[in-house]
Amino acid sequence: MIRFIYIPILFILSGAPGSAKAEYLRDDDLKSFVVSCYLEKEIPVFCSKQQIDDPHLKIHLPLFKSVMINEKIHAFRIMATVENLSKKNLVGAKIKLKSKGMNSNIIEFIINEKVKYKMESTTNYSHLVRSDVPKVRQTYNILHSAYYRADISDFEMAVTELHFD
Repeated sequence: MIRFIYIPILFILSGAPGSAKAEYLRDDDLKSFVVSCYLEKEIPVFCSKQQIDDPHLKIHLPLFKSVMINEKIHAFRIMATVENLSKKNLVGAKIKLKSKGMNSNIIEFIINEKVKYKMESTTNYSHLVRSDVPKVRQTYNILHSAYYRADISDFEMAVTELHFD
């Protein structure tokens, strides 16, 4: 009888499954981060994190992972992708990742591959932001905070260049 009393107490103390906030960023968090854009003469004229009807481009952040290098150095592997819905072949793009409240960019992603209509670029070439490189320490700290708070709501992405066939 005494054993059965401990089970509900342990369940209450450990918290209900799924009720705790994640301790790091997960794939589901990344899937919800989408920036949709309208183009006019191959130039972005409006982009939003809100869902818009029939966008010409969608920007995703599918790769944002914590990695260890040589078992001593922590880093983040990060990359954006572009989904081309413009009915033209996209051959290159530059996308800037910013954080609200920061004047400078966190990272500039360069997409240098052909992206056909209704296709998405790859994450084959990504950024590695290391904790031991002083020049990128501020970027690393911003990524670290976002990753371990599981919160990328302060992130903004902007298309700065597009190149079509």
